[in-house]
Amino acid sequence: MKKNDIIRCLKAHKEISDYQLIIRNKDSRELFYVLDHLEINRAVKTATTIINVYVSNEKFTGSSTVTVTSADDVKSLDKKIKDAVKKAKDVKNLYYPLPPKQEQVTEKRTKKEDLNAIAGNVARAVFAADVYKEGWLNSTEIFVSNTDTQFLDSKGTKHEAESFSIGVEVIPTWSKNGEEIELYKYYESSALDYKAITKEIDELLQNARERADAVTPKKVKLPKDLKVLVKNDMLQLILDTISFDINYRNLYFKENHYNLKDEISGSRFSLTMKPVIKGCARSARFDEDGIVLKNTRIIKDGKVEKLWGSNRFAYYLKKKVTGNLPLMELEGPRSEYKNEKHLIIENFSSPQLEETSGYWGGEVRLARYFDGEKYIPLTGFSISGNIYEDLKTVELSGENAILPNYKGPKYLIFKGIKIH
Repeated sequence: MKKNDIIRCLKAHKEISDYQLIIRNKDSRELFYVLDHLEINRAVKTATTIINVYVSNEKFTGSSTVTVTSADDVKSLDKKIKDAVKKAKDVKNLYYPLPPKQEQVTEKRTKKEDLNAIAGNVARAVFAADVYKEGWLNSTEIFVSNTDTQFLDSKGTKHEAESFSIGVEVIPTWSKNGEEIELYKYYESSALDYKAITKEIDELLQNARERADAVTPKKVKLPKDLKVLVKNDMLQLILDTISFDINYRNLYFKENHYNLKDEISGSRFSLTMKPVIKGCARSARFDEDGIVLKNTRIIKDGKVEKLWGSNRFAYYLKKKVTGNLPLMELEGPRSEYKNEKHLIIENFSSPQLEETSGYWGGEVRLARYFDGEKYIPLTGFSISGNIYEDLKTVELSGENAILPNYKGPKYLIFKGIKIH
């Protein structure tokens, strides 16, 4: 259905207090490989339209979501909206208004990418790392996409943004003594950096080799108070948890561990929530409520500097709306660890962090122990700690990394972590 037809349908329902309309058109190229043989090459175009319907009175605001499909016409959409209004009336959230009209964001890409050419170049970059006799890429999936997102609401806010992303999903395999070891990686970026892709896949294949060679810690005497370095999923999980802890929602429901001006760490690091970082695939100029997003530093020199969050909970707490910012940038003093004995956790089976108790850790699939002279691959053990205590003395590595929603030190360095 056309946008104007949808709006007319919404305006015909007088019980609707407000509405939001989000339209996404995605153009993708998808390549699927078994070993290095291309099995499927397809172009996919999808159009997704989401309507958020609001019904408010002086006490309550209720909402419900409608998904518009290509099969819908005015009659079927009208029925969906009627059903959504009924559901919204049953939702009894305390009253909150939609954000006022926002300054328009229009972000068009200056150059349209040739998705077919890029997908082919990404494949070449991936398989440039597939050079080992005992190791290979068992399965590879490549996704290259342009996405156009339009947002408009009943307050008059109108936004449009185009984004580009690359996704590579690989399962590397390493064979040793008749046994095959598999790992998994999903690489995601908004930057066209083919050398970075090759380097990422090469590191993963080397990780698979190390996993095949790995021994248990019982065969290596690990010293006490060993520095433990975490990266990737665990690093993101820790920072996601800490940033969300000082979000308006957690404060409103009294589920927060930290309050304004509380000290999180003596390491004097700073954490800034951002809408856009070059290379971060989750970048967004505006959030799901149409709020125009701006850099917001929430931790400065290890202390909570500012709370942040969505329109709804900002209204409840009478705080300034920052919107739901998608990215994090971590900065602070860097530490040297390379000449000391240390343990780098490369892969967890499933990284865990329990917000209430602060427990964090998990079973380790692959780690690398530096004994002062060389790295020894380890597996078959777990680590655990209390994140609220361990952050007090955390250190930041000198190397940097860019992840889908993060920019900053490649490793968080902890002391006193239990290894068992």
